[in-house]
This record gives sequence, C-alpha cells and structure tokens, in this order.
Amino acid sequence: MRRLAPVAALTGLLLAPPASAAPGPGSEAQRLHDKGVHCMDVLERNKCAIENFEALLEVETYERELVTDGMMRLIDLYRDEGREDDIGGLLRQFWDVGMKRKSAGHMPYSARFFPTELNVLITLDVEQLAGSRVVTSLDPDAQDAMLTCDEQRRKELDIKRELRRAEKKAADDGREVWDVVQTERERKAEYAAKRAKRTASADTGPIFFEALCPVALSIGLDDLRGFTKMTGALNHHDARKSIGVGIVPDLQPKLAAAQTEGRLLRVADNHWILPDFDYAGGPVHLLMLDLDELTIAPGSMVQGMIDARAKRKARMNRELSKLVDLVPKDSGFFMVMTQAALREMGFGDVKRSTRTVLESLLPRPKGLQIAAIFGDDLGLFTRVPTDTPVKGRMLVSVANALVARAGDDDETQEWLTGLDIAESSDRKALLATYLISSKKLEKIMLE
Repeated sequence: MRRLAPVAALTGLLLAPPASAAPGPGSEAQRLHDKGVHCMDVLERNKCAIENFEALLEVETYERELVTDGMMRLIDLYRDEGREDDIGGLLRQFWDVGMKRKSAGHMPYSARFFPTELNVLITLDVEQLAGSRVVTSLDPDAQDAMLTCDEQRRKELDIKRELRRAEKKAADDGREVWDVVQTERERKAEYAAKRAKRTASADTGPIFFEALCPVALSIGLDDLRGFTKMTGALNHHDARKSIGVGIVPDLQPKLAAAQTEGRLLRVADNHWILPDFDYAGGPVHLLMLDLDELTIAPGSMVQGMIDARAKRKARMNRELSKLVDLVPKDSGFFMVMTQAALREMGFGDVKRSTRTVLESLLPRPKGLQIAAIFGDDLGLFTRVPTDTPVKGRMLVSVANALVARAGDDDETQEWLTGLDIAESSDRKALLATYLISSKKLEKIMLE
C-alpha cells in the first residue's frame, strides 16, 4: 500500500489545450471559450482572454470541460496580471459552475454492484492523469513513482528517494549520510517486521492498493498506464472489506493469455484467482462483470457481486452514490465518504467525553467530497456539506487565522501558498482548495 499511496493521493484530469484557431459557430459557452483561447494563444492579449473566460463562467451551461479549462487558464492569466488575490474566489466556483443536478459517467459500470457496506469510494482516470500537462512536465523518476509496477524500477526509485532524504537530514543534523541511511533502514526493518505480523488484521490496506500491481503484472501490464480508469471502495471500519474495478482496453485476450500461461487460475466463466499472492489470508479473485472491466475482490465479497450482476440489481450505498453524483463529471480523481465514515474516522481515537464536546462545537458534516483537476497546476478541491452553517463560518475564520500565523518561515510559506479555505456561496458546505505546482508535485513524489 505504501508504494501505491501516491497514486491514490495524486490523480487528475487531462485538460488538453484546444486548437488555436479563430472562434467558430457553436454554443455560447463554446464561442466564449474559443474566443478566450484565441486571445490567449494566438493574439497573446491577456485582457481579451480574461474578459471571455470570465464571461464563460457566468454562462448557464453544462459543458463542464469548457468551464474547467477556462477556469484553469484564468489562474495563469491572473498570475500574469498580478491578480493572485482573485484566484481563491475563482476556485471556489469549482463545485457549482456548469453542474447539472446529477452527473454521470463517473465510474465503471461494475461499481453499481458494490455492497452497501462500502462507504468510502475513490476513482482515478489514469489516462487523463498520465497525459496532463502537470504530469508530463515532471522528471521521469517522478512519473514512474506514480505509475510503474516494475519491481526493479521501484527499487531504483526507492534507493534514490532514500538517498535524497538522507542527504537532507544529514545536512540538517550534521551527520554522515550513510549513518542516516543505516538508521532509517533499521527503523524500516523494524516496522516491516511488525507489519508482517498483522497482515491478516484490520490494518491491512484495501485490496485495490495491495493487489493492484500484482494484478496488472498478471495480465501483462508493467505500468498503470495500461488502465484507463480505476475505482475502489472500502468499509471505513475494515479495509479488508474492499473491492476495486479497473478498465483495461482489450481485456479479454489479456485474460486468456494470462490463463494459458498460468498467471491466472480459472474458477468459472469470467472468474479467476491470482496465484501465489495472498490478501488478508486468502486469495485475490478477479471477475469480468462488464466488457473491459476487471473487478478485484477478496473471496468473501465475490458471490454477492456475481449475484447482483446476474439480477442486474444495483446495490451501492445510496448516500455514497448521491455524493458521487454531485462531483463534477470532468474530475480526473475524486474521493467521497459518507457522513458516518467521516465522523468515525475523524473521531475514532478520541475519548467519548472529548468527542461529545468537539461535536457540539464543530459543524456537523454530511459527508466528504475531494476532487482533482490538472492544468499547468494540480488543483485539489475539498467540499464538506454541512447543515450547521454558523459553526461552519466560525471554523473557516479559525482555520484562516491559523494558516496566517503558520507561515512564519520560508518553507512553510511555500507549502501554504495556493491554499484557500472558505464557505460555499449557499453556506451549505465548507470548501478548501489547494493549487500544487509541477515543482511542488515533483518534490512530493521524489522526496
């Protein structure tokens, strides 16, 4: 799970720049978008581009791809014009502009057969992530840190990362680099030994993290770029109750070859087991419940998926489904969790008396939504719906005050740059947005 955690945390949307041509006929949103692109890319007139992109955000349209691209371009234009203070207000519109009442096409078809007990869901559009400008501009090591399943390449990246960290720590502490390396290796060995003893416990990570690369390798993929989209869901109490679905073009011949070569063992039609790999004390099962969709699940959750697919009966958690519906459809990555999951994960280790006090003071969350889009920057958007707006407003004020006081050194200030905490325009949610530059993203992946 450790090696694949960056994949879950850093996924996003491909925003390919439109053609640099003079605007032609189309909808009002398309016309304004094309004029803005023409002014920005061809005429190189910032004022003209800003006027058209700002007008685009005022148009009532459901063409989210145009709206999002215009929003990300406006960020660059505002920076060029020295209008950094306007960026926060712009990003707060992410959850509202161009949104239908209900979005569609977020997840693989097979996800509708997830059991109700799964109340946290993550979706990543790998194809869009891998082609986005902020990722393609990264150092090759940083790209591979997110996407490769090649064990030799991962070992090489781990050694490079270990040395970078050791060099920094050695310089800070006045120690020898190899002394730091040895200390860290001993610490990691001790942690690995402890973790090995609990592999069948509730501390085990979700199956779509733990088994993803072994599954990819079994069907002939040494890189996650072989998937176009991945979705995983889990129960917040016990991550062993988890299921993943990956969309893989031309999946059937890959499965047939894997079975012929013994990399997969057939159980029944469209049902296999991954040999020589255990998850939480049992085998990993693979199902094909829809064309080019590979479902990864522990044995205890397989039959329910098969029965639901046979009856074409959706059984996904309704509250989770509603939260998904309100995530912008052009998000290349998103995570949602239900109200119960958010509250219990947030206060799980807090004493009951303390929890009672905190819950009386803090706004009552109705779930959590996190989405990401990629332009020249990675934009992370968090939304916490709440029915206690007064408490929410107080929390926003406190959070902003804490952020203002935290930036007392250059490094902290650098990481806080791009963070905006606010209340939604309808006062029904708390919002946090964070822009991560390619330089910051590269530092995260390499160090």
